Amino acid sequence: MGVTNRELKQSKDLVQTLLTIQDISYNEWLHEKHQDYIQQNQDVVMKSLLHYKGVDEENKNKNI
Repeated sequence: MGVTNRELKQSKDLVQTLLTIQDISYNEWLHEKHQDYIQQNQDVVMKSLLHYKGVDEENKNKNI
């Protein structure tokens, strides 16, 4: 079973409180976490882009 909205809110509230105590902006912290995740999965992004480019190039060649 997945996380409930209540559990999610409780976690978020706790994290926001802990970050506030440390004078850290929740939005900046969350943005940093997003950037970390993107960087960790950069290979997935690159594979997707290369696949898209390959499909796009293949379609161009078929139209010639």
